[in-house]
Amino acid sequence: MHINKYRLVFTVIFLFVSAAGCGRGCSPQETLQTIVLRNKWVGDIDRLKMNEPSGICLHSRRGTLFVVGDEGYLCEIKPDGSPIKEKTIREGADFEGVTFDPATGLLYIAVEEEEQVLEVDPGTFDILRAFEVPREFEGKVRLEAGGEGIEGITFVPDAQHGEGGFFYVANQSYSLSNERDISAVFSLELPLRSKTSTPKITGYFEPGVIDLAGLHYHAETDRILVISDSPNILMEYSREHELLNVYAVPGDNQEGITLDSEGYIYIAQDSGGILKMKWLR
Repeated sequence: MHINKYRLVFTVIFLFVSAAGCGRGCSPQETLQTIVLRNKWVGDIDRLKMNEPSGICLHSRRGTLFVVGDEGYLCEIKPDGSPIKEKTIREGADFEGVTFDPATGLLYIAVEEEEQVLEVDPGTFDILRAFEVPREFEGKVRLEAGGEGIEGITFVPDAQHGEGGFFYVANQSYSLSNERDISAVFSLELPLRSKTSTPKITGYFEPGVIDLAGLHYHAETDRILVISDSPNILMEYSREHELLNVYAVPGDNQEGITLDSEGYIYIAQDSGGILKMKWLR
């Protein structure tokens, strides 16, 4: 779903804020440079012409990209887009995000509306386990049944954590006033190691915009990247959930994001295509 009316609103806001930060006499070009993601463009690398690619992650142990899409689709491709393997692993399921645990190499796929996270073997594409995502936090419903559901997922490794780390999941709400279905990024613990505890939400933060569609934890910078599809923006947060930067990003219907060790950023578009560009920080 794409809501065009929000584009102009956020463009005006960011231009105003950026111009203020740039100072009096800032030229339009200088203003734009403060908000547009500076990049060296590579292009659309989707050679498979995937149907609605909705999530993407770089698997650093394999040196490949995993992409998920609607109807339970999973594929593995090389960084240049060359296909390796593709398969429908759960017929009819709405896959919206994918991440992996670097300690085990296992994939984790977010299933929208069902509010599940699937554990998947990256070599065989077999589903090993399915975890139910809680809808409540501290006794209150925050991910209401019947809403848009979880749209993005990323894993934050932590050797000191009992489960090896935790997840961030994004709820794709189109309202900033519905307290039962909030537009927020939730921290989620799953029994990856203990196998006895139950999934639980441990907290959340609200970026203050709708349509949170993609997540990526960048270990090298210890930053959380959040994409909001409707206004075409990428938000960069600290681990303390402080907003550090906001960028306008190219493309349309951006629903997945990942980075590699060489600084290339990959964006999966639900409308089709996987964009690749070098992030010029």
